[in-house]
Amino acid sequence: ARDVFAMAPAYEPADGIRRMLSGTPQVTGLVAVDEGVKLVAEAGIDAIHAKAMALTDMVVDLVDAWLVPLGASLASPRQAARRGGHVTVRCSDARATADRMTAAGVVPDFRNPDLIRLGLSPLTTSYTEAWTGLAVMRDIIAA
Repeated sequence: ARDVFAMAPAYEPADGIRRMLSGTPQVTGLVAVDEGVKLVAEAGIDAIHAKAMALTDMVVDLVDAWLVPLGASLASPRQAARRGGHVTVRCSDARATADRMTAAGVVPDFRNPDLIRLGLSPLTTSYTEAWTGLAVMRDIIAA
């Protein structure tokens, strides 16, 4: 609405994208939810779960092969069924490492005091992206 607090008798849409900002909850959020539900329905829950497990298994293998020799360690459960769609790595200087990763285009989550969490959404993260992200992390830790 043009002025959501005016309580006009008739709806007067705002110009541009603001016209979607009406109601509770906001319409824009519902549009995004609708698209997300469609994606999940099209891909299928079982396929999404299988990819999440395979993606995180690959990342755990790369942590073991590339990061453990550099002094990092796996902080997530080793069993795929217990870790969900993310992998957490413990490393010294984690904040600086996470900042350097972000500057390199790989955006992790930093958790005090020494954890870097890698979110691996199976619908939007490819195996190549996960591999590349871990390679960036490896190169930063090794430097």
